[in-house]
Amino acid sequence: MRKGLGVFLILIFLPVCASFGALGQAQGFLLGADNGVLLSGGPIGAAQNTNLAVVGQNQRSTDPYHFATALQFEGGVLIQGAYAIGMDGLFGVGQAANVAGGQLQVPGAGAGFQDQVLNGDFAQGVVRDGGIGAALGIQGFVGVQVQLILSPHGANTNVQYLGLGQVDQVGGGP
Repeated sequence: MRKGLGVFLILIFLPVCASFGALGQAQGFLLGADNGVLLSGGPIGAAQNTNLAVVGQNQRSTDPYHFATALQFEGGVLIQGAYAIGMDGLFGVGQAANVAGGQLQVPGAGAGFQDQVLNGDFAQGVVRDGGIGAALGIQGFVGVQVQLILSPHGANTNVQYLGLGQVDQVGGGP
């Protein structure tokens, strides 16, 4: 009787213990920044404004049932600089930047699944209306994403880089 009960309990709990789910991890970021300067009329003047945003994320997970380890990293730097100097006129810079990144990976018994998105969008304008002087706008982003899955089946990697830059300037005199 005891032997039969022990085998019965093993058969009931075996499907629960043997149904190992898939391991997955996801991460993402969104950087949005507006920047600008405006210098208007009067005697000589100067204005500057700077934005700096840094992102750094990493994840590590292990799937002991498939002997797989998954690693993800994403990092980047966004910088904006707006500068104006002049007299007797209107000088300005307007900037907008949006950068988005995301990663998803699911290691499994085979090769696994990896996906990455890294996207950026910049807008910038400069103005000089009369007077003597200049306006300068500079913005840039540099970022990287790395994914790695290690298992007895081998190693899978996925790497993505993004570099964006934009410069606008205007200057002059009467």
